[in-house]
Amino acid sequence: MASSVVPSGGSTLPITGGTGRWALALGLFAVAYGTNVSTPLLLLYERELGLTPWTVTALFAVYPLGLAPALVYSGPASDVLGRRPVVVPGLVLSAAASVVMIAGASSLPLLFLGRFLLGAVSGLVFVVASAWMQELGAANPMWASRLTGLILYAGFGAGPLISGALGEWGPVPLAVPYLVHLALVVAGLATVWRVPETVVRVVGRRMRPNLGVPAESRRVFWTVVAPTAVGVFGFPSLAFGLFPVLLRPAMESIAVFVTGIIGLLAMGSIVPAQAWVGRVGPYRAAPLGLALGTSGCATGLVAFSTGLWWLLLPASVLMGVASGLSMTSGLRFVDLITRPEDRGACTGSFYAVAYAAMTMPVVVSTLARPLGFTAVLAVLTAAGTTIAVLLLRSARQASLVVSGG
Repeated sequence: MASSVVPSGGSTLPITGGTGRWALALGLFAVAYGTNVSTPLLLLYERELGLTPWTVTALFAVYPLGLAPALVYSGPASDVLGRRPVVVPGLVLSAAASVVMIAGASSLPLLFLGRFLLGAVSGLVFVVASAWMQELGAANPMWASRLTGLILYAGFGAGPLISGALGEWGPVPLAVPYLVHLALVVAGLATVWRVPETVVRVVGRRMRPNLGVPAESRRVFWTVVAPTAVGVFGFPSLAFGLFPVLLRPAMESIAVFVTGIIGLLAMGSIVPAQAWVGRVGPYRAAPLGLALGTSGCATGLVAFSTGLWWLLLPASVLMGVASGLSMTSGLRFVDLITRPEDRGACTGSFYAVAYAAMTMPVVVSTLARPLGFTAVLAVLTAAGTTIAVLLLRSARQASLVVSGG
């Protein structure tokens, strides 16, 4: 069914969203799949290269560092140049990152480079594809937000599950998982050309890095959108990048596979989480997400303190639901407060905060050197509870200011 959207160039384009959304979904899935392929394999790199737990968490955390330049420029660039000219190079770079990871099987510098590239790719593709998807689904913006989250989390979950199984029992475990990703990228490149462009290039419009947040909405962004964004990847990063490392001695023979299962459970929780947002609305779902993520962190703390590694499974579900609530709510918030011509930039700002929170494992590991993991995780749990309460209050106030929630 045809619908009209106001693209970032300022003109109105007739869009037939169905085919375009699903064609874009395949490319988005391919990139999301690739971002987490290396996560279970970090335990193999730890063993093969003799890495310390801190180095393993640093490898995990270098990922968001690659996001900084991508998030600053990709959204504004796509607002001016169009969505496709940014997404297609991002898919190519996603494949290049996997090639670097294959080459880095015995080289720590190459592993850091590969993880850095994966972050840059995410910044390019997730920001622009999210804005693109929102425009293709302008007739039903909540569904567009849910579909984007569904595709992202399907990729985030499938990547570690498959690479965890292949890494534990498959041939050439530090190469074959990446080859699966390369095949998906090829399929994504073949379909993305079918996605209708939604941006009309305006002569004379300059590409300026900016937050894309209107002056009248800045308070809502910093008190509601930004804390919500922390819940997107902050808590799941602990489930992926820290707790399996801490509990590896308790599950030595199956640690890589269990890490993959954790990824599947966390990311698979997106479906019920998205339905939840539809029922309670983003203003209630956002603080609920942070509260559940904090509960998952507390469960992980108990697992670490007792050695009961299986507690990571329910903890990962709690963190996954939290991430899903935060992602869908956050994208809906962005849709409510942004102007059409700055949608890419504002989406980039949301992802910038979300990915900054991915450094949580290495921050916890660094603070744990003098303080111990138990103390740091306990403080983190208390801080998460406090932020969830504050977000509940801020979201209620924002609901009176921003209409359409």
